[in-house]
Amino acid sequence: MGYSFSFKNANAVGHLVEGNIYTFLDQTLSSATFYQPNIEFLHRLIVRTEEDFFTSEFYWRHQFQDLMALRDEWKDMERIFEQSRNGNSDSDKWQNRRRLLNYLYKVSKLLSRCRIKTFLIPGLNNASINDAFYSRMMLRDLVRIHPGDSALILQLKERIPVKGISILNAFSKFETAYNKIEQWPGVLIWNENDSLFIPVKYTDDLYRIYDILRFEKESFAYLKKEFADKFKENKYAYIFHLSDLHFGSKIAERSKLRTIKILEKQLNELEDASIALPLITGDLMDSPSETNKNNYNDFSELLKAKGFDEPIHILGNHDIDTSGIFKRVTEQKAIITSLSSGKRIELIEELNLAIIKFDSNTGGNLAQGEIGNTQLMEIGNEMDSIKDKEKYTFIALLHHHPKVIENPDWYARDWYEAFLGKNVIETTMKLTDADLFLEWICLRGIKYILHGHKHIPKIYNHKEVSIIAAGSSTGNVKHKEVGKTYLTYNLIKYDIENKKPVSCSIIAEDILGAGAKNILLHDF
Repeated sequence: MGYSFSFKNANAVGHLVEGNIYTFLDQTLSSATFYQPNIEFLHRLIVRTEEDFFTSEFYWRHQFQDLMALRDEWKDMERIFEQSRNGNSDSDKWQNRRRLLNYLYKVSKLLSRCRIKTFLIPGLNNASINDAFYSRMMLRDLVRIHPGDSALILQLKERIPVKGISILNAFSKFETAYNKIEQWPGVLIWNENDSLFIPVKYTDDLYRIYDILRFEKESFAYLKKEFADKFKENKYAYIFHLSDLHFGSKIAERSKLRTIKILEKQLNELEDASIALPLITGDLMDSPSETNKNNYNDFSELLKAKGFDEPIHILGNHDIDTSGIFKRVTEQKAIITSLSSGKRIELIEELNLAIIKFDSNTGGNLAQGEIGNTQLMEIGNEMDSIKDKEKYTFIALLHHHPKVIENPDWYARDWYEAFLGKNVIETTMKLTDADLFLEWICLRGIKYILHGHKHIPKIYNHKEVSIIAAGSSTGNVKHKEVGKTYLTYNLIKYDIENKKPVSCSIIAEDILGAGAKNILLHDF
C-alpha cells in the first residue's frame, strides 16, 4: 500500500509509521510548532483518506469498517486535543490522554502494519528521473505490486526544499539515506532489523526493487547482491566544524565530556570515513588564562584519542580579551601567542584541501571583528606561492560572521539585548569589513567559508559561496525553555576523489544526554 504526504508532515508520518504514538502525542500537545500541522494531518488522513492513501479494493474493504469508526470519533477527538492542549482538570487529564493514545494507536495501524517500509526519496536537482518519484501514477503502479501489507510505499507530494532538509528525525532508519545525499534519488528500505538505500537512475530500477521486495523472501540480501554496483562508494573524509567552546565557563566545564561523547558516537557511525578532521572557529576559551588553555588542550587531546585528526583552530574575540583591571596582560599575551602559532594556510595533501585561517580579531570595538587589507594581501601572497594551487579546494575559516544572522525561535536574548534592540547588538558583533572580505573571497574563487561567533548554526549563501555558521559546541547559549541548551556542531562530508564537500548536517542536542539530532541536511 502507498501513502502520499506533505513534506511539512514528515515528523507526524514518521512517528505513526514507527509506532511512536506516545512521542507523537507529546510533541503535538507540547509544541505550538507541531500542534496545528499534526491536527491538519490527522484530519486529512482520517476524513480524506482516499485522496492520499492507496491500496487494493480487497484491502480497502478489509479496513473500511475500522476507518469509518475512526471518522465517527474524529470530531470528539479534535475537541479532546484542544482541551488537552489548553489544560483540563486533573480528573479529566489522565482519562483524556488515554483516549487520545488509544485513538492514535488505531490511526497508526493504518500506516504501520507493513513489515517492510519504503520511502521514495527524490534528488535535489532537476533530473527528469525525479518526476517519477513525485508521480501519483508511479505510486499507483508500485501499489499494484504491493496492494496490501507486504510493503508500505511512502511518497512526498511536493518538491524537497533545496535550502535544507529537516525531515531527518522522522524515520528511525533515515540516517542510512541522509549519509548518501549525493546519490539521491533513491529508495530507502527498512524493517525492524535492517535498512538500505538504493540509488536510482532509471524508472525500471524502481519496478525491479519492488518486484524483489514482493517476490523474494530474503529480499534485503538479494537487493544488496542485485544492486551491488550501487553500494560501491567513493572515499570520504568528514570535517567536524566546532566553535565557541568557551572553556572557563560553567556551561563548558559541565558539558565538555558530553560533547566528546557525542562526537565519538558520530565518528563510530560513519562507516565510510577515512579522515575525521576537526575545524574549530574560535572562542576556545571564555577568557585567556593558563587553566582555560589547558582545558582546551585537554579537549583537543581527547579528540585525538577518540580517532580524530589534529584539530585546526583559529582564535575568537574571547580568546584575545585582555581587558579588566585584575588581568595579567603579559601572561595572557603569552597564552594567546601559544594558541595562535602555526601557518596561515594549512595544506592537507591527502585531501587536496587548503584551510585558510583568517584572524578576524585585528580591529573593531567590543565584540566586533575586522580582517584588514594587510592580512588579505599577505594571505593572497601565500596562496600565490603554493605550488599547483589549482589542485586544492580552499576553505576559509574566520570567527566573526560576514553576514547578519537572525536569532532563531529557541534563542533567549539577554536583558541588554532586549533593552538596546537587535540592530544595536548586531552592530557590536559584526565584521566591520565584511563586504571587502566577501569580495576578496569571490575574486579568489573560494567557495566555502566556516565561522562561529554568534552561537547560532546556519547554512547560507553569498553569490556562489556557501557560508557555514557553527553554534556553540559546548552548548554555551541561552535557551528560551528552562533546562534546555543547544549543543551543536556541523558535519561536512568531503568527497576525496572529486575534491569537494557534498553535504553538511547541522547536529544538535537540546537536552544534555537526550541524544543529538540532525536538524538540517544541506546539499552543496
